[in-house]
Amino acid sequence: MIIGFLLAGFSVVTNDSLQTLGTYISSNRQRTPKSVQMIFVCCITSIVLFLGWYLHQGEPAWGRLDSFPMPERFTWAYIIPPIAVLALTAWGAPVSTSFLVLSSFVPENIGRLLGSSISGYVMAFCLGLAAWGFGIWLLERWIFRRNQDSQEISKIWCVIQWFSTGFLWSMWLVQDMANIFVYLPRNLNFISMVVCTLILCVGLCMLIVIGGGPIQTVLLSKTNTSDLRSATLIDFMFGLCLLFRAFLSSFPLSTTWVFLGLLAGRELALRIRELEQKNIFTNQMYGSLSSVIGSDLGKASVGLIVSLVIALGIQPLISWSAL
Repeated sequence: MIIGFLLAGFSVVTNDSLQTLGTYISSNRQRTPKSVQMIFVCCITSIVLFLGWYLHQGEPAWGRLDSFPMPERFTWAYIIPPIAVLALTAWGAPVSTSFLVLSSFVPENIGRLLGSSISGYVMAFCLGLAAWGFGIWLLERWIFRRNQDSQEISKIWCVIQWFSTGFLWSMWLVQDMANIFVYLPRNLNFISMVVCTLILCVGLCMLIVIGGGPIQTVLLSKTNTSDLRSATLIDFMFGLCLLFRAFLSSFPLSTTWVFLGLLAGRELALRIRELEQKNIFTNQMYGSLSSVIGSDLGKASVGLIVSLVIALGIQPLISWSAL
């Protein structure tokens, strides 16, 4: 249980840095000391975890483990999913940790997880397409031109981005802590919560030090994502998606697929609007729209297939190792 929690905490946070802290890390790399970033992220993490623990009578995953009861016996086979997440992260694949970790505990919930995640992708895609297609593209074009002229960013954007990142990180913690705390008892005492929170904070500090890892390339291939102003808009929209899903259901979903849907809708809207302009204002370095979005979906699909294979294939190992 302890090894599983440690591996899950490190693998889940490292992989999901793409969708939550990725834009924050990219846009603050040369702007904010890493020590300040660490304090900011760790404070929010502690507040959200302990608030969930208090409101749900000792269960820190915000009620998202109700459909995933504790196994009768933990075996070594349960540590395979987080190890697989680490391997896929090293490859740069935005794998769904919800599929890979949670479905290994209760395979019967795979269909429900898949449906919840696909609907989240479609919802985020439509939001990104509509929001950037109907107005925000003007701001993105302005940002691109300002960057071409190397003009400084107003300090007010720094303040807005930190609020936006705090909002998104809070919503992600509410949604995805189930993928980590599934390895622990459903009710933790205060001392256990303190220890778990400290462990997660150490992992987050390591993440900030290394700058996000290889999966960061998925984010950098999109237009203006290293710009603080664009990062602020992306974070806020993604946070709204997670907040809306949290109100709809307490059942977990793949936040990775929601984030990829938002980025895909946003990039499609910007490329469509660019056709009406004389000058290019999108990121062309990583190829055409189909190659950019197709690469993301391809890697995510590989991660999904691997997740399903491991989730289903691990069951005989669990039964055998429990003998």
